[in-house]
Amino acid sequence: MKNRVEQLDGLRGIFAVLVIAHHHNAFKESILYNNFFVINASLFVDFFFVLSGFVIAFNYVDRIHNAGDFLTFLKKRFIRLYPLLFYTEVVFVLANLLGEHSPMKNVGGLGFSYYFYTSFDTLTFMGSSTVFGAWISNNYPSWSISAEMISYVVFGLVVLILSRFKYAAFAIIGLASAIFIYSRGEYLLAYDYGYIRGLLCFVLGIFTQRLLSRKTFQLSAFEIPFLFLMVLAMYLVHHWELNLWKLVFPFIFSIGVIVFASSTGIVTQVLNSKPFQYLGKISYSIYLNHAIVLIFVNIVLFRYLKSPENEVMFGISLISSIVLTILYSHVTYEFVEKRVGKFLRDNWG
Repeated sequence: MKNRVEQLDGLRGIFAVLVIAHHHNAFKESILYNNFFVINASLFVDFFFVLSGFVIAFNYVDRIHNAGDFLTFLKKRFIRLYPLLFYTEVVFVLANLLGEHSPMKNVGGLGFSYYFYTSFDTLTFMGSSTVFGAWISNNYPSWSISAEMISYVVFGLVVLILSRFKYAAFAIIGLASAIFIYSRGEYLLAYDYGYIRGLLCFVLGIFTQRLLSRKTFQLSAFEIPFLFLMVLAMYLVHHWELNLWKLVFPFIFSIGVIVFASSTGIVTQVLNSKPFQYLGKISYSIYLNHAIVLIFVNIVLFRYLKSPENEVMFGISLISSIVLTILYSHVTYEFVEKRVGKFLRDNWG
């Protein structure tokens, strides 16, 4: 398997855009939201976790031998995640505080203490846990970044401490995570136990990488069938209200990683094209930026301009939000992710 599977980057970019559609839910009766596919597009976050486990295992599963390696690994992951997480949280809090007495205010009268506690929860990477309370983040998608960082810590500790038995340990963690989710009776855990959901997906990504490091497949013929399977599963869990059956999606996404990492078919060629590769490159910015853009667009269109609430305007709102998020994310990718990240790498010895 080659060092980087570009088509998976393209798929990540598409799924990041689909998460925007899922969160474009201010008008829940709109056909643009009220359909099985968009309602369940939040499940694509699980693909991000699976892909992260796959990529991290590929790069680090045999490279953490001592405490120094572990700390270096965590430092690299912190530098990758924190600049944009910090920036987007500050932007969100400032936007809310500056609008506290404005007719354009998007949320109710929330006191300063709320912003302090929620920001503290987010910026300590605890937003997917109950350590500081099950706060809903100001930038509500950021809970998954907490789950991501917790997965990194668990991964690093297992590889460091249980090197000879790491895959057995990962299997136990994955099984325990699945049992915990089942015991809660709710799959879509986020602000309280989202890190458990993240760990389950991350571990499956680790085993996906292990399989592909040992076996070579040619699965181009399975690209379209996989996409059909994924959409069918989304329809079935929605139509039959099979909440806990959503536990199958981390496994489905693991299959997707195997298929597209082993394919040269037409879908893979599209995913490898420049537009989709760029979406993948800026997907982290798309993910953390889209909530504030959605709020801004809806405030402008429906509160300030007083546009009619009909399907045409909902469509304009969605398309505008996607376009503006991509443009804004280009800026934050260049100036926050790349430049601040480089500064930290160069100056944090």
